[in-house]
Amino acid sequence: MTSDVVDRLSRELVRDVAPLADRFVAEMVDTGAPYAGTVVAEETLLADARRSLELILRLVGRLPVPEHVAGASAEIGAARAEAGVPLERLLQAVRLDARVVWDALCRRAGPGDLSSLVAQAPRVWEAVEHHSMGIMAAYQQRVLEMAQARQDERARWFARLLECDGRHPDIRRQVSTVLGLDEGASFVVVAFPPGRLAALRPVRERLGVLDVRAHEQDRPAGPIVVLQVPERAGPGAAEGWFRGLRCAVSPAVEGLAEVPRAVRLAELTLYALPPDTSGPTATRDLWPAIAAGMLGEFRTDLVRDALGGLGKLPDRDVTRVLETVERYLRTGSVAATARQLYCHRNTVLNRLHQFAAATGRDVMSSADATVVTLALRARTYE
Repeated sequence: MTSDVVDRLSRELVRDVAPLADRFVAEMVDTGAPYAGTVVAEETLLADARRSLELILRLVGRLPVPEHVAGASAEIGAARAEAGVPLERLLQAVRLDARVVWDALCRRAGPGDLSSLVAQAPRVWEAVEHHSMGIMAAYQQRVLEMAQARQDERARWFARLLECDGRHPDIRRQVSTVLGLDEGASFVVVAFPPGRLAALRPVRERLGVLDVRAHEQDRPAGPIVVLQVPERAGPGAAEGWFRGLRCAVSPAVEGLAEVPRAVRLAELTLYALPPDTSGPTATRDLWPAIAAGMLGEFRTDLVRDALGGLGKLPDRDVTRVLETVERYLRTGSVAATARQLYCHRNTVLNRLHQFAAATGRDVMSSADATVVTLALRARTYE
């Protein structure tokens, strides 16, 4: 029978795979491919070749697969991933396994065996494919595990930087090494609402093209991205990189020692973002809201002190007076406020005077304007 020829030839070859392994290694060394003598030591290459070739021959010949051979595919794939061998080069080596096995079968076959051997060639390719798929699956799994381990290490060191508030020089140096960031560079921190890491994929690609170094860290308030700002980048560059994403952008800080403070400021800015914000917002645009948010339990006292007097006005007037005050505080101009509200400038002045009479705060005075601005922002937290 045709299959008897392949079974017989495989059994003969599997008794001594050493010459086949020697041939495999010799071809690797002679051609310099795919990775002989560099990433993987020759003795390791030889030992793995023996196991690989024995596994393939046993699969071809339908022979029992002993334990020391059964795990060869997975162990070789994982080991080559750890050694940094590119996957394509590893698969080239597997293809060399196939050629060595096929040539050995052809040489061992007698004149009357060749037609039967050719007919059963698919068994050889199936065995090689089985080995190849096992190697590739283990390789890719190990690559993922190593990537996760690197990310975990990065996260641990960055957390230590935050814990020491950037004060410990040894930790700063280690963070610089592990994260690949320059300790004395300029940094910007971008904070995102919880669950938004998936939305960062296009930004990662954009930063990669721009050669901007970055570190992502998931935190209780939501994910953050720490950016090392290139010297060539102009002011506000980060807002452009994250266009279309709801996020808060800290001011630039100098050195890793200042990054923990930038993280806190970015998260405070995120907390202060208006609900209708859809793109990146810089801290510089939200200082009043940030300050109001920092008041904590005293926000109610500020609102009562600065705005409590509005309770003296008829309900129908409160909304119009507050709208006029808010517009005036944004524009700083009676004329501009009148244009925006489609009313006469005297109407604006009357409402501002009405507010001052009720609250004792004249928003045309810079000191009172600051207090009222904070109070209006503090109302949004109640």
